[in-house]
Amino acid sequence: MIRVHPVRLAATVFDLLLPPVCAACGVTVEAGGAPVCGACETRLPLIPLPRCPRCGFTRLPDLASPDRCGECEPWPEQLRRTESAFLHEPPAESLVHGLKYRGWTTLAARMGELMAPVARRLAPGPALLVPVPLAPARLRERGYNQAGLLAEALAGELGWPCLAVLIRGRQGRRQVRSGRADRALNVQGAFRVAPSFLAGAGTTHELAELPIVIVDDVITTGATAGACAAALGAAGFRCAGAVSFARTPPRVPGV
Repeated sequence: MIRVHPVRLAATVFDLLLPPVCAACGVTVEAGGAPVCGACETRLPLIPLPRCPRCGFTRLPDLASPDRCGECEPWPEQLRRTESAFLHEPPAESLVHGLKYRGWTTLAARMGELMAPVARRLAPGPALLVPVPLAPARLRERGYNQAGLLAEALAGELGWPCLAVLIRGRQGRRQVRSGRADRALNVQGAFRVAPSFLAGAGTTHELAELPIVIVDDVITTGATAGACAAALGAAGFRCAGAVSFARTPPRVPGV
């Protein structure tokens, strides 16, 4: 007997009973296509220049220390670089929310397509796409891993392999509204490489030679991507960086 998670079942029923609408503005869109209208796609906010070459955050260069960036300076050395397609602001924020919390899994295909050009900046040649894993309890609750769906969509666009190399050993607190220090503490030691994917384990040996690109829906402080990269590095994998659909703008102190 095939079991269907309630979230996916509800989304399928709504799709059949109601006309498809844009996940951002609610206008009716063409059936069978991505649930986002052309107008909202044109308004997806790009990350303004100038940007840090390592973390992609918008920043003005420090004339005294032009190579220093306060956003990515605390990152582990294994996380060499990150790229994101858009700012985590409307309407991109609505697409992330629809995929992550509303069960609109059909968004993943178009979001992955839009992420493909920035993923190529991390690895111009073939790379192994590795989604940020969910804790087992969170996966059971949601019914799917949004990062996994984006990684699969990217794999289809780029022709790169995609494997769930990482597993999450514990479930931390929800990180919405958490600061940098809390996020770093929340994911410290949370990820590890699945034993079946360790270098030299059967057919995965050739894939272990590829650089890895971590895939997530949103990068905020880089704590999660950093913890994933550190776990991959400790297991002998080479991480080229992390890619996300959206990037949360840096918080301004006092605001």
